[in-house]
Amino acid sequence: MFDACPCFALQGDDGQSWPLHSEQLVLQAVNDVRKLRLQARPGAEVNPVPLESLIGGVLPSDPLDTTEQESSIYWLAPNDWLLLNPKTDIGNIRNALQASSNGTTSLVTDVTDAYAIIDISGRDAAAKLAEGCSVDLDDKVFPSGRYVLTRLQHLSVIIHRLDNTPRFRVLADRSVVRFLRDWLVLRASCDTVVNR
Repeated sequence: MFDACPCFALQGDDGQSWPLHSEQLVLQAVNDVRKLRLQARPGAEVNPVPLESLIGGVLPSDPLDTTEQESSIYWLAPNDWLLLNPKTDIGNIRNALQASSNGTTSLVTDVTDAYAIIDISGRDAAAKLAEGCSVDLDDKVFPSGRYVLTRLQHLSVIIHRLDNTPRFRVLADRSVVRFLRDWLVLRASCDTVVNR
């Protein structure tokens, strides 16, 4: 049977801890990350300069942009971004977004509890993720810094290649993250049983 070591602790409100660590695959929950969703009315012209200087990063203009920093900004849709670990408070960001969009309808929402983050690393990280999604995660096609909005095991996620170790970051709705974790554990345990 697969031997799991307690290096993964995705703890929800129930206080559960889910471990996974093998030679080929390591899962690590990324906790205590504040997440904000920035939205402006579709079609509104948003001047990113004042907002970018405040949040300390570039607002991606499409889903094919890359982001090198681990405190990242992800494009979700036109005039819709997910911001991790903002450098300033929500009120300042809200005011800057409203000013950047010439006063048109805009919204900043704290979605910290809505998303869970899992970092996946190890020799088999890309192969295991590829078993559940249609994105080519080879480092020549999907280099460090690239992210994609896709489906992993039929669930909407963001997959971000943090580096070429390889190490990936997966952002998923908190309500389905246990399913993803169990699926990854099953994939790792199947390989361990086969390789014995």
